[in-house]
Amino acid sequence: MSQTEPRGLNTQAGVTRTGNGSDDTGADWADQVTNLVVDSVDKVRDRTTGPILEYSRVSVHLVVAIMVLLPITVLMFAGVIRLLTWAVGRAWLSYTIIGSVFMLLGILLWSKRSKLPI
Repeated sequence: MSQTEPRGLNTQAGVTRTGNGSDDTGADWADQVTNLVVDSVDKVRDRTTGPILEYSRVSVHLVVAIMVLLPITVLMFAGVIRLLTWAVGRAWLSYTIIGSVFMLLGILLWSKRSKLPI
Protein backbone atom coordinates (compact mmCIF):
# COMPACT_ATOMS: atom_id res chain seq x y z
CA MET A 1 0.00 0.00 0.00
CA SER A 2 1.39 3.42 -0.89
CA GLN A 3 1.62 6.39 1.42
CA THR A 4 -0.86 8.54 -0.60
CA GLU A 5 -3.62 5.95 -0.62
CA PRO A 6 -6.24 6.32 2.13
CA ARG A 7 -6.25 3.62 4.77
CA GLY A 8 -8.74 0.83 4.17
CA LEU A 9 -8.99 1.29 0.36
CA ASN A 10 -7.16 -0.79 -2.22
CA THR A 11 -7.30 0.40 -5.84
CA GLN A 12 -6.12 -2.07 -8.41
CA ALA A 13 -6.97 -1.94 -12.11
CA GLY A 14 -9.60 0.76 -11.63
CA VAL A 15 -11.62 -1.23 -9.06
CA THR A 16 -12.12 0.30 -5.66
CA ARG A 17 -12.19 -2.17 -2.82
CA THR A 18 -12.79 -1.48 0.79
CA GLY A 19 -10.74 -3.04 3.51
CA ASN A 20 -13.53 -5.37 4.62
CA GLY A 21 -13.38 -7.48 1.41
CA SER A 22 -16.72 -6.39 -0.21
CA ASP A 23 -16.67 -5.40 -3.91
CA ASP A 24 -18.33 -2.31 -5.39
CA THR A 25 -18.12 -3.85 -8.86
CA GLY A 26 -21.79 -4.94 -8.71
CA ALA A 27 -23.01 -1.37 -8.98
CA ASP A 28 -20.51 -0.64 -11.75
CA TRP A 29 -21.56 -3.79 -13.63
CA ALA A 30 -25.24 -2.83 -13.33
CA ASP A 31 -24.50 0.64 -14.70
CA GLN A 32 -22.58 -0.82 -17.64
CA VAL A 33 -25.38 -3.25 -18.51
CA THR A 34 -27.98 -0.51 -18.17
CA ASN A 35 -25.99 1.80 -20.43
CA LEU A 36 -25.53 -1.01 -22.97
CA VAL A 37 -29.27 -1.74 -23.05
CA VAL A 38 -30.17 1.95 -23.31
CA ASP A 39 -27.65 2.50 -26.13
CA SER A 40 -28.94 -0.56 -28.00
CA VAL A 41 -32.55 0.56 -27.70
CA ASP A 42 -31.61 4.07 -28.86
CA LYS A 43 -29.82 2.69 -31.92
CA VAL A 44 -32.77 0.49 -32.86
CA ARG A 45 -35.22 3.33 -32.33
CA ASP A 46 -33.12 5.71 -34.43
CA ARG A 47 -32.99 3.22 -37.29
CA THR A 48 -36.68 2.30 -37.20
CA THR A 49 -38.80 5.19 -35.99
CA GLY A 50 -36.35 7.96 -36.94
CA PRO A 51 -37.08 7.83 -40.68
CA ILE A 52 -40.80 7.36 -40.04
CA LEU A 53 -40.89 10.48 -37.87
CA GLU A 54 -38.99 12.42 -40.52
CA TYR A 55 -41.39 11.32 -43.28
CA SER A 56 -44.42 12.19 -41.15
CA ARG A 57 -42.95 15.60 -40.38
CA VAL A 58 -42.35 16.26 -44.08
CA SER A 59 -45.84 15.05 -45.03
CA VAL A 60 -47.45 17.34 -42.45
CA HIS A 61 -45.51 20.30 -43.84
CA LEU A 62 -46.57 19.38 -47.38
CA VAL A 63 -50.24 19.12 -46.43
CA VAL A 64 -50.12 22.51 -44.72
CA ALA A 65 -48.32 24.05 -47.71
CA ILE A 66 -50.93 22.64 -50.11
CA MET A 67 -53.79 23.88 -47.92
CA VAL A 68 -52.29 27.38 -47.93
CA LEU A 69 -51.09 27.56 -51.55
CA LEU A 70 -54.13 26.06 -53.27
CA PRO A 71 -56.59 28.85 -52.32
CA ILE A 72 -53.91 31.47 -53.01
CA THR A 73 -53.35 30.01 -56.50
CA VAL A 74 -57.07 29.86 -57.29
CA LEU A 75 -57.62 33.44 -56.14
CA MET A 76 -54.56 34.60 -58.09
CA PHE A 77 -55.87 33.05 -61.32
CA ALA A 78 -59.31 34.55 -60.73
CA GLY A 79 -57.68 37.95 -60.23
CA VAL A 80 -55.55 37.58 -63.36
CA ILE A 81 -58.60 36.65 -65.44
CA ARG A 82 -60.60 39.58 -64.03
CA LEU A 83 -57.70 41.97 -64.67
CA LEU A 84 -57.24 40.64 -68.20
CA THR A 85 -60.99 40.87 -68.85
CA TRP A 86 -60.95 44.47 -67.69
CA ALA A 87 -57.88 45.22 -69.87
CA VAL A 88 -59.14 43.67 -73.14
CA GLY A 89 -62.87 44.25 -72.56
CA ARG A 90 -64.03 40.77 -73.57
CA ALA A 91 -64.20 37.69 -71.32
CA TRP A 92 -63.78 35.18 -74.16
CA LEU A 93 -60.60 36.94 -75.27
CA SER A 94 -59.06 36.79 -71.78
CA TYR A 95 -59.90 33.07 -71.58
CA THR A 96 -58.28 32.57 -74.99
CA ILE A 97 -55.13 34.39 -73.90
CA ILE A 98 -54.85 32.41 -70.65
CA GLY A 99 -55.51 29.15 -72.53
CA SER A 100 -52.85 30.00 -75.10
CA VAL A 101 -50.30 30.73 -72.38
CA PHE A 102 -51.02 27.37 -70.70
CA MET A 103 -50.88 25.57 -74.05
CA LEU A 104 -47.49 27.10 -74.88
CA LEU A 105 -46.21 26.24 -71.41
CA GLY A 106 -47.41 22.64 -71.88
CA ILE A 107 -45.71 22.38 -75.28
CA LEU A 108 -42.46 23.70 -73.78
CA LEU A 109 -42.58 21.25 -70.87
CA TRP A 110 -43.52 18.36 -73.18
CA SER A 111 -40.49 19.07 -75.37
CA LYS A 112 -38.20 19.03 -72.28
CA ARG A 113 -39.33 15.60 -71.07
CA SER A 114 -36.80 12.79 -70.95
CA LYS A 115 -37.01 10.14 -73.61
CA LEU A 116 -37.12 6.60 -72.22
CA PRO A 117 -34.98 4.01 -74.00
CA ILE A 118 -36.96 1.30 -75.75
